[in-house]
Amino acid sequence: MVNRSSTPRTDLPYLRRRVKPPLPAAQPEATANPAAVAPAAPAAQQPAGLVLGRNAPPSAANPRAAKLAARREAARNEDHEVGLLFPAPGIADVFELNLRERVLRLTALESAVGTMVVSGSTAMAWESTRRVVGGADAAGHTAGSPVKTSGNRPLVGYDGTAALVSLRHVRELRRAIFINRSSGTMGVQLFSGATVALPPVAGGIQLVLLVHRIGNVLELRAEPVPEAWEDLQIWQEFDFTMTHQAPAGAYGR
Repeated sequence: MVNRSSTPRTDLPYLRRRVKPPLPAAQPEATANPAAVAPAAPAAQQPAGLVLGRNAPPSAANPRAAKLAARREAARNEDHEVGLLFPAPGIADVFELNLRERVLRLTALESAVGTMVVSGSTAMAWESTRRVVGGADAAGHTAGSPVKTSGNRPLVGYDGTAALVSLRHVRELRRAIFINRSSGTMGVQLFSGATVALPPVAGGIQLVLLVHRIGNVLELRAEPVPEAWEDLQIWQEFDFTMTHQAPAGAYGR
């Protein structure tokens, strides 16, 4: 450490240091007219129509953020719509849908995860949110128009004798109906393993399964119809008007 109060030594040149004189204090500039000094100009205001940087809302900065915000708003509206529904049992509370236990309601999670498998049905029909309507039976006959998801798979369709509903794309589904003309029960199974059954024809009455989406949940209902009604008559009764398209196999029932 250098002692500034000591006298610099002249016998040791390499230890000599140059003592810098102190800088004079800064003096304010003289002006002829002090009142003429203009105040600092305010920062330029940003145009109202221009949004830059961090001040930009998500919709302006990122289209994906705007899409997610719209989905969140739609989910809030759907939750409100579901909150207005009358109370209904869940699938864990009902063993069988019949003339006494007519309805159950899935949770939002149960309605959107995995695939809903309907076994024992002989025919079905579907309607998308875009009002595309189609039908099929377990023998491979079709009517109306299919509904393809983004993965190029049917929203509702048969895989062998089992009817499948892709719950991953449940927001594209408006409703579906399943008919059972066999002597066995018709069953519904979810990804979680929860199941519910519908009895076969008895006393001239057959129960069809109506799956309806309300907000973000699915409601399952057992609807009685006369045993003598054909598939086309049942579809007409529930207002499933087929979208015109030449089917691969003619539907004659």
